[in-house]
Amino acid sequence: MGRVGKMKYVVMTSGVVSGLGNGVAASSIGVVLKACGLRVTFIMIDPFLNTDAGTMSPDEDEHREVFVLDDGNEVDMDIGNYERFLDAE
Repeated sequence: MGRVGKMKYVVMTSGVVSGLGNGVAASSIGVVLKACGLRVTFIMIDPFLNTDAGTMSPDEDEHREVFVLDDGNEVDMDIGNYERFLDAE
């Protein structure tokens, strides 16, 4: 299935400015790694603890678009990019 060996990590950080394409860049890197036969898992660390992304600063540009999960929860749009790019659920 995939290569056997030590687990490797790719860490991507970004600033507080939203909408720069960081999620698309991380998803694209994941697609390339997956095409090389590696198993890819995303972990997104975001400061919204128990907060709905759709209700955070709705008047500002920062979190205007959200991704709705199968269970109805609203999360950051980058999670939707990860799911679409990597066929993840």
